[in-house]
Amino acid sequence: MTLSPPESSPNPTATSPMAIAPVIVDRKDIDANIWIALLAAGVGTLGIYILLFPLRATYLGQLLFERGWTQPVAILFAIFVMAFTLLKALALLSQLASLRQGWVPMNFPLKSPTDASLAQLQHTLAQRRSLLPVRCARTLGAYMVGGSREAANEVVAEDSSAAAAASEASYTIPRVLVWAIPLLGFIGTVVGISQAVSGFSSFLQTAQEVDQIKEGIGGVTTGLAVAFDTTLVALILSVLVMIPLVIVERQESKLLLTIDGYINDYVLARLPMATPTASLTTSDLQETIQAVLREELPSPEALMEPAQATLEQLVNHLGRLAQALTSDRKQFLTTLEEQHHNQDQAFQQLLHEFQERSQVLVTELHRSQDDFSGHISNQTQALAQLLEQSSQTLQQRLELLASLNQALNALAETGSLQLVIHDLNQSLEQLQPVLKQLSQPRRVMLVEQNAE
Repeated sequence: MTLSPPESSPNPTATSPMAIAPVIVDRKDIDANIWIALLAAGVGTLGIYILLFPLRATYLGQLLFERGWTQPVAILFAIFVMAFTLLKALALLSQLASLRQGWVPMNFPLKSPTDASLAQLQHTLAQRRSLLPVRCARTLGAYMVGGSREAANEVVAEDSSAAAAASEASYTIPRVLVWAIPLLGFIGTVVGISQAVSGFSSFLQTAQEVDQIKEGIGGVTTGLAVAFDTTLVALILSVLVMIPLVIVERQESKLLLTIDGYINDYVLARLPMATPTASLTTSDLQETIQAVLREELPSPEALMEPAQATLEQLVNHLGRLAQALTSDRKQFLTTLEEQHHNQDQAFQQLLHEFQERSQVLVTELHRSQDDFSGHISNQTQALAQLLEQSSQTLQQRLELLASLNQALNALAETGSLQLVIHDLNQSLEQLQPVLKQLSQPRRVMLVEQNAE
């Protein structure tokens, strides 16, 4: 659905006196009265059953009167949905008629939000009952209050969302009823099948003749007829009411889109854009910042008072800290002196023990040295005696050799033993240096060597 630009303006003679302030206009929705639809459903259901009461013997009468309680409930729901759809269709027709009028003419100036003619137009549109003029009045009122197209655009977006949500919510109950009508048919089906099964089981227990069997089968078929007829009626009713409801809902959505397009094309597009504010100079910006600082920041006096209090607290805290440090230093020195004294005593005791052990060791060394020296002296004396004895023995042997030499010389004179004597003399000459060396006095030296 498209709209042509409006050319005629509404009659301003039927408006309130001229005023600058805009009129507060409430939102308006396309809604159908639920109570009227419910009343129409009750009256329609009662009228159908009264009119068809004489036709109870016909197939239609049997469908309505002999198929259980689900049939009148399904008819009540179907008539309610039809009445609601009819009321919605009538409301849409009235709204479609209002779209053909020019509520905001193209030759009407939409410049200043404080214009008296704009306020008069807004008052005139607010008195209408149709949705389009009310939406236009709310848009112009937002422009007059906000003074910019942006404010009016926000109101238009909110009204569009609210209208779509209200339209969607208004169809909630009819949709639930359209969904409930087939369910009622299925409930009737379950009830009919249950009756048929229970009747079939009961006549099988008591059936003895053919006539009784026929009567039992008739009861079973009656229950099955109830089951299938309730489903048939419910499905037919749901199809009959669902198609018109969908068509009306679709037309309402198109109507809302058309109204949104009209407001965007013929109202918002003609509103002037907000003029940008003049740029601030550097001096103005500095003055503004200084004024804000003077207003927001505290004075120097107000800053000095907490600073002095903070300084006094800091001095007190430092004094307590110095006292604590002095006390800790004294305690540390006392502890250090005690440790030094203890260490000195321990060192003196260790030194005393070392001296005692050193004296004991030296004494033992002297004692060992004296014992060793005495032993060495005894050994030396014994060795000297042994050497002296050896010297005497050698002397005696030398004397014996000398006497033997004399004897040999005497024998050599005899002439027979000259060669033997000559050889013996050579041997004695060779032995003479050794004997002389052995006969010389000797000196024995003792050297002390540390054991490894």
